[in-house]
Amino acid sequence: MIAAIPVPKHDVRVGAPINPSTTRGYDIMLSMKFDKIEDFKAYLAHPKHMELLRRYGPPLLRDMISYQIDGAAPQSKL
Repeated sequence: MIAAIPVPKHDVRVGAPINPSTTRGYDIMLSMKFDKIEDFKAYLAHPKHMELLRRYGPPLLRDMISYQIDGAAPQSKL
């Protein structure tokens, strides 16, 4: 269903953690990259994305963490 949202995105990944004991109870991850912030905003507002949230979001998901990062920041030296 994510593929049906006509917004440029890549590196879409969904999966379970390798070590669930480190995830504070979270058991699935969804990650995707957008080339521009405008693409990300268009994805968020798209009707198919809203349908996904209605279908798979609360109350089905009891809790979730959502955050965005700006990949243009300098790479960490860790």
